[in-house]
Amino acid sequence: MSIESSINLIDELLREQQSLTAVERFSQFHEKGGEPELANQYRDLIPLSKPGVGEQYSFEVDLEACSGCKACVTACHSLNGLDEGESWRDVGTLVSEDEGVATQQTVTTACHHCADPACANGCPTLAYEKEADTGVVRHLDDQCIGCQYCTLTCPYDVPKYNDRLGIVRKCDMCQSRLNEGEAPACVQACPNEAIKIRVVGTEEIIDRNRVNSFLLPGTAPSEITQPSTRFVNLRKTPGAIPEPADKEDLTPAHAHTPLAVMLVLTQAAAGILLFDGLSRFIGMRLSPQPEWHAVLGALLAVGGIIGATSHLGRPLQAWRSFLGWRKSWLSREILIFGPWAGISLVYAASLYFTIPNWIHFGLALGAIGAGLLGVFCSVMVYVFTRRPYWSFPQTSVRFGLTLLGLGCIFVFPLLAAAILATKIGFEIFLAIESFSPFPKSARRLAGPLNRVWRERLLLGFFGVVLLLVSPTIPGLIIVGFGFSFAGEFLARSLYFRAVDHPKMPGGVNPQ
Repeated sequence: MSIESSINLIDELLREQQSLTAVERFSQFHEKGGEPELANQYRDLIPLSKPGVGEQYSFEVDLEACSGCKACVTACHSLNGLDEGESWRDVGTLVSEDEGVATQQTVTTACHHCADPACANGCPTLAYEKEADTGVVRHLDDQCIGCQYCTLTCPYDVPKYNDRLGIVRKCDMCQSRLNEGEAPACVQACPNEAIKIRVVGTEEIIDRNRVNSFLLPGTAPSEITQPSTRFVNLRKTPGAIPEPADKEDLTPAHAHTPLAVMLVLTQAAAGILLFDGLSRFIGMRLSPQPEWHAVLGALLAVGGIIGATSHLGRPLQAWRSFLGWRKSWLSREILIFGPWAGISLVYAASLYFTIPNWIHFGLALGAIGAGLLGVFCSVMVYVFTRRPYWSFPQTSVRFGLTLLGLGCIFVFPLLAAAILATKIGFEIFLAIESFSPFPKSARRLAGPLNRVWRERLLLGFFGVVLLLVSPTIPGLIIVGFGFSFAGEFLARSLYFRAVDHPKMPGGVNPQ
C-alpha cells in the first residue's frame, strides 16, 4: 500500500468519526467505560424518580462526611442571589468529651421541609405551602407581609427576615433544579457528598419523630413539626453525649420592640375599658369614671394597632392577615384587635352624647369583650410557638396581671399596686437561677440583660410606691401610671429577649 493511500484511509476514518450522531458518540463513550463528569450527582445524591403517593423529598446529612467547609452555604447564597449577610443554610458544631478526649462534628442544616410545618400553620397570610407531590415547603414571597411570626414558630430558626425586601425567605430545596433532575446547589457543591436528597414516606417521618425524639442533641422535640431531614453517623458513646457548641451562648433574642409596645398598649387598654365599664354600669360602690378614662382606653387601643403595624415589613399588605384565620392565632388576634379599636373609639365618643343607656352599655360590652378576647389571642400567639418560657401558665399570668394592674390604676390604685407588686415578685422568682424553671433565661437576665432588668425593677418599684401614696396625694396617680407603664414595657421587652429560642446547633460565639 502506498503512503498516499494510507493517508487517504486515515482522512476517511476521521471524516467518518466526525459524522457520528450524538447518540452514537454517547454509545461509544460508554463502551470505553467513561462516565459523565457529574454522574454521581444524579445517580447517588438525588433520587432517580419523583416521590409517589405518601412520599416526599428530604435532606440526608452525613455528619462524618461534613467538614464544615461551608461550600454548601456559598453555593446556596450564589445560586439564589441572596443579599449580603443573608443565608438559607447554616453550619454549626456538636462537641463531646470522653475520658479527656474531645471530639467534634460539624452540622450543615437548612429547611427540614417538615411533615407538619409550624411556619405554615402559624402564618396569618398563608404565605407558605407544602407541595402535595414533592413535600417541599415553599414560601410565597408575594403573599408575605413581613410579620416575622414564622421566625418564632419554627423551632429550627429556618425562616430568615430580609430587611431590604421587608419579607421572610427560606430554602425551597432548589425546587426548580429538582424538577429538571438536577441536584440542589448545596448538594452539588459539597466536596465530600455529605448532603443528599432522598425520597421518604410520610408515615416513616411521623414514626421516627414520635415523643422524646430529636433531630440532633440540643434541638427542639421533633414531634412539634415532624421534620423530614435525617442526620446519619452521629458519634455517640456512653461516656460522651454530644452537645451544641453554642449551648451556653447567652446572646439575647430579638427584642421585637414594636410588638412589646403593642402588647402593653392593648393590655392596658383592655384593662382600662374593663374597669371603666364596671365602674360605670356595675357601680362597684364608686361613682362612674370621667369620660376621659374611656377615651384613654380607646386611644391606647388605637396606639396598640399602630404599634403592631409598624412591626410589619410590608404594612400596606396587612389586609392579607385575615387569610389564615382558620389556623393562625396571629390572624385571629389581628382580626379581633382591628374592629376592637373602632368599637372602643365609638364607645368613648358615645359618652359625650345623650343617648339611651342601653346603647352605652352595649358598646361597653363590645369594647370589653373584644378587648379580653384579643388579649387571649395574644396569649395563644406565643403559646403556639411551644417555647417553654412562653407556655400558657407563664404567658397568661404575665399578660393577665399587666391587664389588671394597669387597667385598675385610676379606679382602684391600691389594688393596682398589689397586682403590679405581685407581678414583679413573680418575675424576680423566675430570674433567680437556683429557683427558676428556666435557668438559661435567668442567666441572660443576670448577664447581658442585667441593666435592662434592673431598670425594669426600678421603674416597677417606683410605680408601686407612687400608687400606694396616691390616695393621700391624688396627683401622683398619673405619675405612678407612667412609671408602671414604662416598667411593664421593659418587662415585655425582656419577655422577648430572655427567651431561650430553639435552633439547630451553632458555632462558638467569637465574642
